[in-house]
Amino acid sequence: MTFDRLPQAVAFLQQLVDSHPDTVYGYCAMDRAEATWPDAPAKSLYSANIFSPALRSEPNSTSTSSGDEKGLSAAERQQAVGDIGHHTVTNYYRCTFDGAEIELDNFRGCSMQPEQVVLFVTDDEFFKRASLVAEDPLNQVRVELLAPRPSTSSSSSSSSLMLDERKTGVTADLSLKNVSVVGGCAVVQAVVTAVSLGEAEFVQAIYRDTYLAKRAVALDVPRSKLPFYPLHKQTKTLLRQMPSAMWVVSTSAAHGEDLAMTATSVTVPAAARGMICFNVAHSSAFYAGLGGVGAGVRLFALSTRQKDIAERYVTRAALGKEDRTRLEEECMVAASCTIEHTEDVQDHHIVLTKIDGVKVPEKDEEGLMPLVWQHGKLIT
Repeated sequence: MTFDRLPQAVAFLQQLVDSHPDTVYGYCAMDRAEATWPDAPAKSLYSANIFSPALRSEPNSTSTSSGDEKGLSAAERQQAVGDIGHHTVTNYYRCTFDGAEIELDNFRGCSMQPEQVVLFVTDDEFFKRASLVAEDPLNQVRVELLAPRPSTSSSSSSSSLMLDERKTGVTADLSLKNVSVVGGCAVVQAVVTAVSLGEAEFVQAIYRDTYLAKRAVALDVPRSKLPFYPLHKQTKTLLRQMPSAMWVVSTSAAHGEDLAMTATSVTVPAAARGMICFNVAHSSAFYAGLGGVGAGVRLFALSTRQKDIAERYVTRAALGKEDRTRLEEECMVAASCTIEHTEDVQDHHIVLTKIDGVKVPEKDEEGLMPLVWQHGKLIT
């Protein structure tokens, strides 16, 4: 069936889902390559599975999956997300869409050329009405990097975030590019259309509700001239403010060689219900050896003792035996995962993995701290 505009096609398919809740529908909708007819929509692509409500898995579902077969229930995978978050840095974002707001715990740059594409994962219900037509108001999203102020209570030795005093560090206005529904979450690709600065003077790396690092908002261009610079430079300024935990992702290639890649793109979204997301450049040797859906990967959140490892696997792919041992023993936390979903965006490959198991080295409580990347530097 052919529709003149993409929203009409999506609405038709949604009616099918609503009228036949016992059926699962999948579709791929794309506009025409050449816009030669009146009122042609902007070029866009939307690919997803719409699952009927009756068959949609709930967070505590015990349905069989690759993760369940390896011993983790859906509830245990969700608990694993909390365990990983306890041992890595946390960022706070506010996402605004169609007049509604939600909080995000993940937001990453994905691919910068030719468009500046960012990636985040949230609950699929929030973007249920989203449009991929650029002129549609339901295509517009705003994401703000928040700067909560940690404060130690005088009556307690523990620290907590002053959630009511959060300021905006940097703001990105976005145009939705693609939304994929996977296991009850939405993997959102969006193109940066504008960048603006908030009132916060500092952006903090938060670890266990306390400062791990506090750095001033550092701009690549003068604040007053930022709006007049090319968008890719503005986007670079935006992304450099965001503290990112350093990870190493490892896998075994088909020919048996162990491969590794340093990554700042790893996110562990609470909305993903037991999944971890990362992206990899098509040009990397790691991508050449990475398997598809069903393949296994292992992810290590690096500690400050592993700066040399982080630097080594930026340019090197073959994982040495000694480094593998150090990854296991000195990391903040390690997760064994199975690839659940992949998709390509420009020159990068997005990978969504399901957590099969989590391991925290015994040395964690002996003073290990997360290794963090911010402002183009490793924070040790």
